Amino acid sequence: MLDRAPADIILMPTLRARRRRSRSTRLFIALSAATILLSALSGQSWASGARDAARSQLAEVTSAMAALSDQVDRFTSVFGNTAQLSADNARLRAADEQLRAQLLQLDVVSKENAALRLALDFERSSGYHTVAAQVVARGPDGFSLTMEIDRGTAAGVRPGMVVVTGAGLLGRIKEAGPRYAIVQTLADPWSRVDVSLINSNLQGTVSGGTGSLRIAIHNPEGVAVASGDWALTNGADGMYPRGLAVGELSGADRVAWVNDPPSVTFVLVITDFQPS
Repeated sequence: MLDRAPADIILMPTLRARRRRSRSTRLFIALSAATILLSALSGQSWASGARDAARSQLAEVTSAMAALSDQVDRFTSVFGNTAQLSADNARLRAADEQLRAQLLQLDVVSKENAALRLALDFERSSGYHTVAAQVVARGPDGFSLTMEIDRGTAAGVRPGMVVVTGAGLLGRIKEAGPRYAIVQTLADPWSRVDVSLINSNLQGTVSGGTGSLRIAIHNPEGVAVASGDWALTNGADGMYPRGLAVGELSGADRVAWVNDPPSVTFVLVITDFQPS
């Protein structure tokens, strides 16, 4: 570069710029000519086949694009419907669970109301003065040998008092505090109650036990005893009032208790009967 004259250094960029302008001019002229030619050819009748082929291919491409668009729309529509159905199912499941919980609660309330009505009917029909109480806990055993109720000495409940339900005899008060009492039920193996059989007019003693109650019938004459006979308290032991239902004979030495301890919710404590 040091051997070149200043004029040469100035002229070289000028020549390059001219060459670039020359190439750009030629490209512009070529594109213009091609455009004019295509425009002229498109108006010729002999080029109609090419035009029709191009239009046919364009129509096929357009149709394919439209079909693809429809498929995309259907897919998005199905996806949207599926999402909506999932949301609806979730809401329906939640509503169903809520309805089941409400029905269960109503069933519990209905059973409690029925038990309370039976207990109040017993008070009216028996003539005894009673204190109504609710079962709040059960013994740790598997056979409901004991129950805890929510009434105690503050309500006049004392140990030894007889406890019944609307169905019949439940047991006796084992211990009592100001606001609670423990019921020893007939299921306790130490429980005993003298009974009379209605149909056979026989006497017997019912004792507690696991599963069902046991009965020892005093039958010196060998009178036939059939299942289905009812055992009622006869008052002979002085521990229970007369005429309380205990259960139905289910065999020669078994009594089906009138009470189902796990389902007992309300009880009555007879406060004006004094055991002898």
